[in-house]
Amino acid sequence: MDNRTIAAVGIDTPSIDRGQSADFRAHVALYRENIIGFENMADLSALPATGSFVMGLPMKIAGGSGGPLRVVAFLPTGPE
Repeated sequence: MDNRTIAAVGIDTPSIDRGQSADFRAHVALYRENIIGFENMADLSALPATGSFVMGLPMKIAGGSGGPLRVVAFLPTGPE
């Protein structure tokens, strides 16, 4: 895994940190490395292991540090 570049992490729970986290360790560790976190994702297992492109389109919220996303995935096309 050392040869991979991680651009984003998607998770199917409401937060990348556990329950009542006070220190938000996962947020800090990821965002320190400029890795985006997508929360409340569903059916990520439906994406192929390689070749897909996922885009998160955030809602602008003045003064906010995050917000709801519309997430779309572009799938690789097969041989024609």
